[in-house]
Amino acid sequence: MNHAQVHQGSTLNIARTAISSTLLNLIKASPPVLALALFLAYALRQLHLPGFYYDEALDLVPMLVLLRGEQPELLRGIGIGPYPIMLLDYMGSLGGYLTLPFLIAFGPGYVAARAQPIFFSCLTLALAWLLARRWFGAPIAAVTILLLAVNPSFIWFSRQGISVTSVMTVFSLGSLLLLDVAQERLAQGRPAKAIAMGLAAGLLIGLGLWAKLLFLRWVIVLVVMGLMLNWPAYRAHAGFKGVLAATALGSALGAFPLIYYNVAGWLRDGHPWTITLLINSLTQPTQQFGVDNTAFFENLRKAIDDVRVFVDGSYFWYNGIPFSNVYAVPALVVSAVLGSSLAILRAGALHKARRFFALLAGIGTLTVLGAFTVSGLWSTHQFIMLPLPQLIIACAAVWLADWLVSFFRLHRPALGAVLSAGLAGLLVALPFSRDLWVNEQHHATLARTGGTGRFSDAIYKLADWLKNNRIEQPIALDWGIEKNVRVLTADRVRPVEIFGYSAEAGEAFRQRVHVALANPEQHYIVLWERFAVYNRRAEFTEIAEQMGRQVVEVFIAHEQSGLPVYVVLQAK
Repeated sequence: MNHAQVHQGSTLNIARTAISSTLLNLIKASPPVLALALFLAYALRQLHLPGFYYDEALDLVPMLVLLRGEQPELLRGIGIGPYPIMLLDYMGSLGGYLTLPFLIAFGPGYVAARAQPIFFSCLTLALAWLLARRWFGAPIAAVTILLLAVNPSFIWFSRQGISVTSVMTVFSLGSLLLLDVAQERLAQGRPAKAIAMGLAAGLLIGLGLWAKLLFLRWVIVLVVMGLMLNWPAYRAHAGFKGVLAATALGSALGAFPLIYYNVAGWLRDGHPWTITLLINSLTQPTQQFGVDNTAFFENLRKAIDDVRVFVDGSYFWYNGIPFSNVYAVPALVVSAVLGSSLAILRAGALHKARRFFALLAGIGTLTVLGAFTVSGLWSTHQFIMLPLPQLIIACAAVWLADWLVSFFRLHRPALGAVLSAGLAGLLVALPFSRDLWVNEQHHATLARTGGTGRFSDAIYKLADWLKNNRIEQPIALDWGIEKNVRVLTADRVRPVEIFGYSAEAGEAFRQRVHVALANPEQHYIVLWERFAVYNRRAEFTEIAEQMGRQVVEVFIAHEQSGLPVYVVLQAK
């Protein structure tokens, strides 16, 4: 063989190696790319539906005011300079600040409001891939993120992120990953790197607590998982105390606005408002929704059902019909039992068994903690559980597939890997395909209904009518009108809420109505009786008639079924 032939053969081998390497990299990258594509295909479709809800606009209104260079309203008058730091005693303004880039890019409206949580859910997918691959390998990571990407609760709550503060999954997964890396660095004798990881993890924990007090549940989960993963065993390593100190410092830095709010309230009012709310919730019904946290077992039954609803995706009644994945809960239960058995039987995989049981402990802990709240008991509070259920199912499916391949002696390298992947795919095909079906049904239903009641697309009709008729300060006689109208009209229409947050109309409401009725051109907005939260129409009409006025309907925004939702009134 001459020199030219040798050179040609070498070139061909290099080319084959490059092609093989490229194909291998494409195969490795395909699961996260496919998962992201699936998620965005469902999350971005018909983005305007269901209608833009009041709570989605809650943290955006102060940002609109800031963008105009004005002073937004501060909760209890406490802010850092002119900047708001809390929306409610248990919910921070972080979501609003994270939405600012989207408001600047897309302008005020539902696109900016919904693009933000969808973006952070994309980050959640990436973090779920990293955690699953780090703990269990690429095959389990692939199944995990594909299951997560089509999960109805993940998709539909991400579209309306304020309901769940969906950015918290970025903080939860990020903090777990960083702490896991920290303990690995300790084992490698690299304390400086471990301390840096601890500081970063603490920062995410603090941000999560500022975002919503609910994140305290994840802090408890980290402790439980840490015990399951035997993190205390690293206390003999150099730098362990430094990691703990760095994590605590990072948490304080991330939660600084929350800490400032409570210290300022304590010094000025004698009440650290978030801590007071938390303590009061232990001994008396919650302020907003009257949940008695001492009724533990009754609340636990509700919490277990909330987890069921969250796992099977049957929460979304306001889309029109609450479709569910009837295979989701059985798949999770069977996977928990099967995965536990396989984890115990797998020789030489103690670290993976620990991780699997840590996942189960995390789900159990979050379920039990779901029995306690400072507000209400809802399935939305379990969003922070993602992607733990998907990881459980993925582990069980892949481990069972590997065992079957080994049992039938099909473990030749190439064939075994293909068969294992195929079997794992078959094992999760039923819950996966049902999730796809549920998502398609939601989109088909929304195209027909536009959402129902306060979640209907009637809100866009109301906002357009008010803006086009240059009605700048109508009176909102019910909840669910002011914030979303302000965002949808870029704050050109600013409804004034006067209804009062009480079951019955009080004297303060009557006085406000008398003042408003002095202007015969004033417009008033109510929700139709079926969708009303604080139905004040009867009291308003009575006061108007006593003053010799006749209440007339000047505009009605209907949902697509034909039912009226928002009614604009005048008192002539």
